Amino acid sequence: MELPSIFIGRSLSAATRRWLKKQPIRFIEHPFIRIQFRKPKVEFLQSIKDEKVSLVVTSSYAAHWLVRFRRHFGLRSKHEIYCLSEKQRDILRKARMKVHLAAEPNTLSLAQLIAENNNGQRVVYLRGDKALNDLYERLFVQGIPAHEMEVYKNTPIETWINEAFDAYLFFSPTAIENYKASGNFPAPKAQIMAVGENTAMTAWKVFPNSVNVSPDQEELSFVKYSVDRIIKKMNQPESKRKIIY
Repeated sequence: MELPSIFIGRSLSAATRRWLKKQPIRFIEHPFIRIQFRKPKVEFLQSIKDEKVSLVVTSSYAAHWLVRFRRHFGLRSKHEIYCLSEKQRDILRKARMKVHLAAEPNTLSLAQLIAENNNGQRVVYLRGDKALNDLYERLFVQGIPAHEMEVYKNTPIETWINEAFDAYLFFSPTAIENYKASGNFPAPKAQIMAVGENTAMTAWKVFPNSVNVSPDQEELSFVKYSVDRIIKKMNQPESKRKIIY
């Protein structure tokens, strides 16, 4: 019997790749996004380093940027960091600042947490060049005019994938959009595995396939969840298209 096959829309970490190679599954990795970090705006960072500032990240890329350039924020910074996922929190611990994790991995929960702890201090949202969520709007509704700082750029990688898979794993809405922009479509009966609600909703809008939403955004946990769902679903009768939590 041929092994199940999965398409992964990014390059995996070495640990995740090692785990996958031990599973009864065939896979390929293909990133559709190239990340380019921006140089820190030293003048602006110097102006806030002595203030109590709330820094906000909603992606692992922004978290890595902050850790990489943390020296520009001052060694004894009063800043606090807010984030969406455990993966982001684990990255941010290297910044040696106090890290707050949203109760739920969505912008509504994050905005509420920031508002609850805000006593008038400035909020700086570290983000990419493309708006991938509505955090700025949610903060504005809470009466917080966040300062947005672009710290990385998403560059699309366009490639046509000439192969059908049993499942497709996507980690972001941008990866899905770039996958489709390259002229790609998943196999009709394939499953779509998505990290988070925003990625899932993008998949729902552009694909007619069944969409599965991972409860965990950490890479290895998401891949393990996906492999488990794929193997189980391939042994079940075909069902109607739906988002599965």
